[in-house]
Amino acid sequence: MGFTLYDQQIHVVKTAGELLFDGYEDNMVLMGKHMFQDVEIPFDRVGWFYTRNNSADLIGHYNMHTGADDITKLGSMGEWNYKPRTDFFEGGCGMLNGSAGELYPPGLSKERPVELFTPDMCRTLPLDFEEEVTVHGVKAYKYSGGQRAVDNGTLYPETACFSSGEIVPSGVLNISSCRFGTPVFVSFPHYYGADPFYLEQVEGLAPSKEKHQFFMSMEPTTSVPLDVAARLQLNIMIEPYENVGIFSGVKRVFLPVLWFEQHVIMPPELSGEIAFALTVPSIVRVTGIVMCVCGIAMLFWIPLERMIFRGRRVVAIGSKPSPAGAFNGVHAFANGAEKGLLHATEKNGTPITTLLLEKPEKQPLPECVGDRRAEAECFPLIDGKGATIVKS
Repeated sequence: MGFTLYDQQIHVVKTAGELLFDGYEDNMVLMGKHMFQDVEIPFDRVGWFYTRNNSADLIGHYNMHTGADDITKLGSMGEWNYKPRTDFFEGGCGMLNGSAGELYPPGLSKERPVELFTPDMCRTLPLDFEEEVTVHGVKAYKYSGGQRAVDNGTLYPETACFSSGEIVPSGVLNISSCRFGTPVFVSFPHYYGADPFYLEQVEGLAPSKEKHQFFMSMEPTTSVPLDVAARLQLNIMIEPYENVGIFSGVKRVFLPVLWFEQHVIMPPELSGEIAFALTVPSIVRVTGIVMCVCGIAMLFWIPLERMIFRGRRVVAIGSKPSPAGAFNGVHAFANGAEKGLLHATEKNGTPITTLLLEKPEKQPLPECVGDRRAEAECFPLIDGKGATIVKS
């Protein structure tokens, strides 16, 4: 009745701006707001991304883990709209798994998928490891959306809770419970990776891995995203309704409406910084090893040095100039039990003479050692210089 009253058709012709961000007025929306006043409808125009520009309200409130207590939870979802799970899917399908896309815990695994929570779909999208790649010279793990990501229980029983009671072939995600009951299904562009059932319904589709794959390439140590291509397609399920005249004769079909791509790749100039950051732990590790080895060597060298120079003495003697006949300022002498070496140097213009004495192992020092007056008689030096012998 309403469709006939407002002269509604199955298809409408609008500009790209009206269909995407500007929106357009629709009499059915106005009628619905008057008929269901107890239901809050957050828009007054029809547009796939209407009111989305510069708005954070549509994605809800996020509560994410910082990793302060457990680094493995860094960036993972804690609450969405102040709840630990969604109200749109039952069982494990309603859990807030994965990250919002900004942060991931360090240390990726090829066996563990990367999970991305998407508020527009009110669910988590799993990405499985595909291969190792290189992005501007930096090694990365590539995770991509495969059949499991868009399955609804047909191929993987654990995904059956995402079907919302609508059993369809694998390849599309039923998000009608998240979109006010609108029969909206999400797939990869051109039904990439979907059951051939969908390709047979629409002409002109040509799925391509290069153009339509959803993937994230991430550095495995730091989990920093290096190359991300988020590609999704919106589809409307049209099916016959016997009580609605304009829908009474249509076939059940999943009609593609639009697909979009958000592609972000690391600038080449940042690749050097990331490569350097990856070498820092190795540099710190090698530096620590070298310092430990040097410390151990010093612990062994100090007592060894004492053993080598045990029994030697250093004696400072008078400041008189060394004799002119000294050979290179050095005089050798021997006096009974002591052997010595007289070495003349100069400091600040004043000659300084140093006497090095070596004590034989089994010969005791003379009794005069320690008595300054007696030492001059026991050790007559060149030019009559006095010496002081220091015991160890």
